[in-house]
Amino acid sequence: MDPVTHAASGAVAMLALPSRPVTRWAVPLAALASASPDLDIVFASTPLQFLLLHRGITHSLAAMPVLGLLLALCCYPLWRASTSGHWSFGKVWLLTCAMVLMHIWLDVVTTYGTMIFLPFSHERVRLNGVFIIDLLLTLPLLWAVWRWRRRRGLMLLALAWVFVYPALGVGLNARHAAQAEARLQAENRQVSHLTVLPDAFAPFFWRVLFEEQSPDGMRVREQSLDALGRPRAPETSHQAAPVAQVTALSRQSVTCESFFQFTLLPVVSPLRAGDAPETPPSVQDAQALLFYDLRFGSGLAFVRRLMALRPHADIPFQLMVETAPAEAAPGAANGEPRLLRERLRFSDSKRDSHWQRPRPPRPPTLAEWLVGLR
Repeated sequence: MDPVTHAASGAVAMLALPSRPVTRWAVPLAALASASPDLDIVFASTPLQFLLLHRGITHSLAAMPVLGLLLALCCYPLWRASTSGHWSFGKVWLLTCAMVLMHIWLDVVTTYGTMIFLPFSHERVRLNGVFIIDLLLTLPLLWAVWRWRRRRGLMLLALAWVFVYPALGVGLNARHAAQAEARLQAENRQVSHLTVLPDAFAPFFWRVLFEEQSPDGMRVREQSLDALGRPRAPETSHQAAPVAQVTALSRQSVTCESFFQFTLLPVVSPLRAGDAPETPPSVQDAQALLFYDLRFGSGLAFVRRLMALRPHADIPFQLMVETAPAEAAPGAANGEPRLLRERLRFSDSKRDSHWQRPRPPRPPTLAEWLVGLR
């Protein structure tokens, strides 16, 4: 979820309380506490670190009490003895923990994926209930802070909206997924990994993604849905990243391993000529490929046109690899293609690792394990 929504939810929560410390810092500090887990991007200087840190340890349930404690220390005006109606430090700690939990909730209900079980697991939880930016969620919160800040009953309704609206989206998602599965079964189509995602302006528009076998291999199909879950446009088709290829690349590179754990239904295509590296003459039959994830697209034509106008418009998260056949690259396990070079490029944030040799996965140190790095 975007920072504005996170901050607004924290402000709403503070204004909904029956009493609070009499200081002008009360609402701003609650807003900052609610948005604070996204400070993880400050510590991500490379694309790989961004994958591993964003929505990582600062969004973890295990780390929540520690982050809440640090935030409580920063919220000194709320427990300062000279503040009228000041809270105890423990009460402020409970508040900041609640703000972090609310942040985690608002991230989990989107499609990005949040590693709430770190450091014990890198599994990404995504409930696919709301789009990454949802005006139907954000605008009521901003309106409440602006016009209802002195009316606690209405602020309680605004706070309930933080939980009820995404939950309704999750429920609609489950309904549309069941409808799509039933429709495809009625068409005698053998599909797998069916997933429904909120599109821009959800809950009025949705997308369904699924894998299906075709004569030229596994394909990822994509179709736009309306508010009732009915198809509203023809399907599009993309070459699915083969499971064996994903496994082989993940075994040879921590970057590939992290990227494929981040993706939902990765697809693959030949790398564009301008992005392909210059292959050494000693390597024959090298292949340059591009992997990306369809969940960051849209089934709405006008949204795609708007996305094409943004600075550095391109596929948001890209993994580029250069591989060589096993016979041209001795040492590859079980005869699988050898990964020669790799590149992570995140166009929206202008993060680019540039072409580099892969680093094989290894057991993390204790410090790396604690923060989710590899």
